[in-house]
Amino acid sequence: MPDRSLAQRYALRRLATRFTAGQTTLAELASDEWLEMEVETAEEKAFVALFPPCACCIEYTLGLDEAAWEEQLRIAAHALASHFTVGPGIRRVAEGGVRSW
Repeated sequence: MPDRSLAQRYALRRLATRFTAGQTTLAELASDEWLEMEVETAEEKAFVALFPPCACCIEYTLGLDEAAWEEQLRIAAHALASHFTVGPGIRRVAEGGVRSW
């Protein structure tokens, strides 16, 4: 069983993959849960840095630039989802799954 930090990083990668596939909403990304986690890679940092602290802050923070923000999120999510290594012993498999070794 991975430690809490590694489990959160894996969950963040799954969120990025779901967002890239259009399976999650912008509001689902807005959570202080992600802002409090320890990120390690540049891809994780870039993705999390774009998250507002809560769903109500999306409109307040972004104003009329929501489309530009969403595009930045998609780029960062794709970079994170495409990054090969999640953590020690856990690697991305081409079909989008994970494999431990």
